[in-house]
Parts: sequence; C-alpha cells; structure tokens
Amino acid sequence: MVSGMHCAGCAAAVERAVKKLPVRDIYVNFASGRLNFTSGEQVPTDEEVIEAVRKAGFKAALPPPELSIPAGESMAGDVAAFFTALFFTVSLMVVCMGHIPAGFRLNGMLQLILLVPVLIAGRGFFQRGIPALFRGVPNMDSLISCGATAGIIYSLTLLISAGSGHLYFDASAMILTLIMLGKMLEKRARKSASSAIRELLELVPPEAHLLRNGEVTDIPCRELAPGDTVRILPGEKVPADGVIISGSSFVNESMLTGEELPVSRSAGDKVCGGTLNVDGVLEVKIVSTGQASMLGQIVKLISEAQNSRSPSAALADKVSGVFVWGIFAAAAVTAVVWAFCGTPAQVLHYSLSVLVAACPCALGLATPVALISGIGRGAKSGILIKNGTALETAAAVEQVVFDKTGTLTSGLPEVREIAVFTDISQDDFLAVAAAVEKYSVHPLAAAVAGAASVKNLTLPGNVSGFAAVAGRGVEAVADGKKWIFGNDKYMLQNGIGLPDLPGSFAGSTLIYGACDGVCYGVIAVGDKLRQNAVETVEELRRMGITSLMLTGDNEAAAAKAAAMLHLDGFYSGLLPQDKVRILTQLNEHRITAMVGDGINDAPALAAGKPGIAIGSGSDAALESADAVLLGSDLREVVKLIKLSKKTLQIIRQNLFWAFFYNICTLPLAAGAAVKLGISLGPAICAAAMAASSLTVVLNALRLKSLKI
Repeated sequence: MVSGMHCAGCAAAVERAVKKLPVRDIYVNFASGRLNFTSGEQVPTDEEVIEAVRKAGFKAALPPPELSIPAGESMAGDVAAFFTALFFTVSLMVVCMGHIPAGFRLNGMLQLILLVPVLIAGRGFFQRGIPALFRGVPNMDSLISCGATAGIIYSLTLLISAGSGHLYFDASAMILTLIMLGKMLEKRARKSASSAIRELLELVPPEAHLLRNGEVTDIPCRELAPGDTVRILPGEKVPADGVIISGSSFVNESMLTGEELPVSRSAGDKVCGGTLNVDGVLEVKIVSTGQASMLGQIVKLISEAQNSRSPSAALADKVSGVFVWGIFAAAAVTAVVWAFCGTPAQVLHYSLSVLVAACPCALGLATPVALISGIGRGAKSGILIKNGTALETAAAVEQVVFDKTGTLTSGLPEVREIAVFTDISQDDFLAVAAAVEKYSVHPLAAAVAGAASVKNLTLPGNVSGFAAVAGRGVEAVADGKKWIFGNDKYMLQNGIGLPDLPGSFAGSTLIYGACDGVCYGVIAVGDKLRQNAVETVEELRRMGITSLMLTGDNEAAAAKAAAMLHLDGFYSGLLPQDKVRILTQLNEHRITAMVGDGINDAPALAAGKPGIAIGSGSDAALESADAVLLGSDLREVVKLIKLSKKTLQIIRQNLFWAFFYNICTLPLAAGAAVKLGISLGPAICAAAMAASSLTVVLNALRLKSLKI
C-alpha cells in the first residue's frame, strides 16, 4: 500500500522508482493506493520496495491481512483544514473588494495576513509538491504550489516596489481552497467506490458460540480454527466455513451468491462464513477460516481484480507519466508569448491559469475508479471478476459457448416422457416402475422414483425378489407379476421385442418396462435443464449474442438438448482437448466466452474470452476462469455481460471528459480566446480542475447502484 499520492503523476513517480528494482509489470493503482508488480529472477525484499517508494517521496506499507477490515483514512483533518481555509479566503475576498477602507499597501498587508492561515491549512501542497519538483518527478501538487507561489511572489514584489496594481493574494488563496474542496470530495467518493471489500468483511460476526465439552463459550471469530464446533442461533451469521453436524434451517446466502431466496440446509450440508441462519439452531464443525474460507477467497479475488491494470488504462497512464512536465512547458511558453505581447500582470495571470487548469488526476482516475466500482457491484450480485481485462473483454462478447452437463443442465436426470403400449395407463406404469426402481441406487432409478413422488402416485407395496444386473437393468415381483426394467440390451437378452418409438424419444436415455414377455412401456429420461437456461439463451439472442453448446454426449442427446434450449448450434462427442480446439477456432472469428462448471472444464475455461465458471466457486473455478458466478442462476451470465458493457461505457465517458477537459481548458487558460472575450482566471481554473476529478469519480459511482 502506497500513501501520500495525490495524482496520477505521483503514481507514475512511484512506478519509476520501483522499476529500478529487479521487478516487471509494475502498476500503481492511484484510486486504491495499491502497488502491484511481478518479481524477476531476483526477488526484492519488502524492505527494499518500501525504501524505493520512500526515496520517491511517498510512504509504503504491506497490505493488511485479507480478512481484516481496513481502518480507512480519516477525513477529519481534511475537513478542518478546508473550513479554515474557506473562512480566511472569504475574509480575504471581502478585503480585496475594498469593503474595508484602506490604502493600497495597508489593504495589501491585510490580504497577506489573511492569506497566512490559508497557506498553513494548505501546506501539504507545498510539502509534497516542491520536493517532488526538485527530485525531478513533479506532480499535481507541484503545479498547485508553483502557481500559488508565483502569485504570492509577484504580489509581494508589487506591494513593496509599487504603489498600485492588481494583487494575486486572493487568487492564491482561492486556488488552494478550491483544490482542497475538490480533493476532499474526491477522496470521499473514492472511498465509497472501494467499499465492496469492507462490506464483505463486515459480514463476519465479531463473536462465535464455541461448543467444547458440552459448554458454550463466546470467542472472537478470528480465534476459530478448523475442527472447532460452533452453535449458530436463529438470526445469527455463520462465523466461518463448515459442515452442519446437527440441526436444520434455511440459510440466506444472498450476500455471497446474489440469490435472494434462503436455501434449506441440514446435517451434512456445507455452510459459508458470512451467510445468515434464518430460523433454526445449527451446530457446525468448522472446516476453514480466514483467507482459506470462501469469503477469504472472494475478498482476495476482488482485491486483486480492483488493483489490476486494464487495456483502457494504458493510454491514460502513458499521458499521466509525462503530463506535469508538459504543463510546465505549456506555462513557460504561455509566459514567453505574453511577455512579448502583453504586460507583466498578464504574463503571471495566464501562466498561473495554465498551471492550475491542468488536471492529471482526472486521467489517472478515469479507468481504475470505474473498475473498482464495477467489480464491486458485480461482487454484490455474486459475480466475481478476476481482473480488468476480463471485465472489458466480456463487454465485447459476440457469442457464448456453454458446457452441457452441470451448466445448461443440472447434471441430475429427470423423466421427460412416458409411452405405453398396452391397456395400462402411464401413471400405473410409472407407479410399478417406481416401486421396483426404488430399491436401486442408480441415478436413473432415482429419477423414476422422483417422478412418481411428484405425481403423488400410490406404489404397489408387495415387491419382492429384487435383483439388479449391472449396466442392464433391474427386476422384481410386484403384485404377483415379474417385472423387468432396463435398457434395450436387457430387453433383447430376455427375448422381449422393442416397439417403435416417437421421434421425441431420440436423444433420451430409455428405460423399457416389460412383464410376461411383453413390453408394456418405455420411460425417457434426460438431464434436467438448469432453471432459467432457456430464458438466458433468449436474452442473449435479444442482445445479438449467439449461443452454442459443447458436450461429450452423443449427437442425438446433444441435438435433443439444443432443441429444448433453442440454441444456435452445438458440437457433440467432444473430449476436453476438442473443446479447447473448437474455442480457439471460434475466437479467431468472433469473441467467444466459455461458460462451464469450473471443475471439468478448466482447459476450456482458460481458452474462453472470457472464461466464466458457474455455480461452483471451487478452487478449480477460481484458478481457471476469468469470472466466477457463485450462484446457480444462468441469468448471471447476462448480468455479467451487461455490467461489463456499462463499466466500459463509463470508462470511455471518463476518458473522454478527462481528455476533453484538458484539451479545451488549457488553451482558454493560456488566453488563446481573450480577443473573443473568453478568459479563464486562476480561481476559475482551480475550480474547474477540482470539478473535473470529482466528475470522473461521481460518474463511476453510478455503477454502484446499477440495476443488472
């Protein structure tokens, strides 16, 4: 963490200082104060990095532990300094406008006396700016301090040597006061933009009810360790990740996953730290705490993402690195031009205006503060974005490729269709099948039993002689008749002919049922579509985005799923390496995102632009994907793309206004349009500079309340 930076020029100075060490890929995020770099073959020590930053004129310290709530920078001093400066600046303006009768020198002396408290309140500009100038790494404070100093020196010279003239004590005071106001508001807004991590950390309760030897003791959550058992009462938050060993309850996980409805949890289920126990008493065995917990991984991911450099920041960072020297040069040229065609007062007026009009802060803040807000907004909805590049890439997605099992489908089979070929009804056939299959542990048997349960069917109770044939089917006696249920091979093995089936059965797994050598019916079973999968595909289509599917299933099963989902196309019979090959080919023509479950699709997720893992939050997902959707709702894919588009729009707006402000303001400040009656004085320029930085930050803060 780097402190003492007040503009993008400061960040550039820190980068130049650290580049002297054996490091690469250096990036100083001005908005968050984080220094990021990659070590070379020789790894510099923390002390060496801190010393390099110190020599550049700033302070550095190791970042706090990931799960400790940052104390935050106090603004009490800034507020007190601003109101002190404001009071004396207003008083100085009253004197300057002649409301107190006095001669030129007496009036000037009163102005100087009133200026002193303003200089004391704004001394930080001089303490930071002047030394930075002498070190050869000037920053915004250097521009402000030089501008104010020039006005003061000119006024003092005029006050001592002449009996009349325009003094610039008021301009110097107004410059300092207005810039102080702008920096104070900017700091407050930046703090609000980066509040996502603080809000997540505050989810962890301060204490936990530790169960030990039958007694309950309240201890701080930070003292919990894996293996401890805690009791969680209704309305309390889960203190750390664990497994329920006793009790059942509904748990609200919206703070992590973004899913609003509480979910049922009972013995054997996992719970995550920071979630809310709604209505039951739970006893939980702690599995992981601190940085190893789900919340710890999320906080780390958000922190790294918010402090990454995005492609949009490249141009602004290059400009910011040489911006201040360029402004000094522009002020010097302005002074020379007006020295030939104007008066000494005009030389000072316009060169001073150029110094205080320039705003490197707006350029430095344009991208990082938008990324911080956008990534934080995503985290509140259970969308974790790993870096700024992924956020920008998602905005340009032209087609989305979905894995099938576990992504478009839940991975759990369900009964899709039933056909009967005798006088037995579909419900009676299903009831017999469920009565026999309930003794099997096969997932297909569970699907049949589940379908009968949903219909509240009464099952035959006198089932005996159950037997299972691995890979073929099951048989048993029900209501005095021998029934067999299984695949086509099992039917043929028992000499049972197979009936013709409707075309709708193609692509499903078929369970035939036979009795007395006759096939009574067939049950079509397939993967259960994930909730909102069809809605997601339709929404992507409305956005002009194509939806495709990659699967290892056979072509018939893939075609069946693709038709049900209204997909634009599919690839079937694929191995993991085939998925990577196809994604690579697709990305050669159109920007293609990959959506998978994050466990079996790691290679494909790495090939996607971006790779999006859904519904797992596992270590594999965090490692391989560019974005992780903690919930199981596929609509989060649409939300991610919309959030990315809006964030990129805000970044472009910020960069436009930052460049537009400087391009328009600097010529006017230099007096280029004075013959047209347009002239910006130093005070107006100072106010405009403060407003430009604040505008960029406030524009980015709109992302915090964005509805996605």
